[in-house]
Amino acid sequence: MSGRATASELLDVMKDPAKLKEFGYSESQELPEGFNNEEFHLDLPYEDIKAFVANQKEVILSKVPEEERKQLVWEHIGSTSIKGMPGTKFPDALLIIPEFPPSEAVVKALLDSDFYFSRTSPLDAEDLWFVLNINDGFLKYHKMTIHVCLESNTAGRILKDTRDMCNTEKWAFEDYKNSKIEAAKAKSFIGYKMAKGSGSKLLTMLREKHSMKEMNIPKNFDGRV
Repeated sequence: MSGRATASELLDVMKDPAKLKEFGYSESQELPEGFNNEEFHLDLPYEDIKAFVANQKEVILSKVPEEERKQLVWEHIGSTSIKGMPGTKFPDALLIIPEFPPSEAVVKALLDSDFYFSRTSPLDAEDLWFVLNINDGFLKYHKMTIHVCLESNTAGRILKDTRDMCNTEKWAFEDYKNSKIEAAKAKSFIGYKMAKGSGSKLLTMLREKHSMKEMNIPKNFDGRV
């Protein structure tokens, strides 16, 4: 499948576990010379990113029929949802759906909001990653990822628990913060992604709590979407 797929084409993939596991699509961004959109920031603009994510929620959910919209839950997750947490300027959100795969209306709303379907999460094959290339504003040249999954999804639960514990328990915040700062020394983006997970006592605890299975990492996956 070359280029952006339609909602109908994507649903055909999502209904087939083998096809879904192998699916991978990305759109590169033309960056200014010397600009690193994967830069690790010790001080992220929390309030501005929070507002950006809230705006995306309104844009996307406004495109879903009202009755179906009532069944959806939106959550701001990831490092940008934790005030004071360092990281990259790549916002994440969680869109919880009532059944898997998502409806055609939900997929179409994401595509019509300029998101593309990239792949499934290495943590859980039913965590669907929809990605937006941000082309203006203070996050220009960065990407936003929406994780579309069931409430029972392992990856989604770990993401929510990480946010909630870091926002309420000092030890969890400091553990995750220190693991990310150490991981930022990695020589590659996938190295950073892997190191921040393996070096955190919090994430180790949450993986055990939610009985996370072995990660499914494609051979050529570099952590980018």
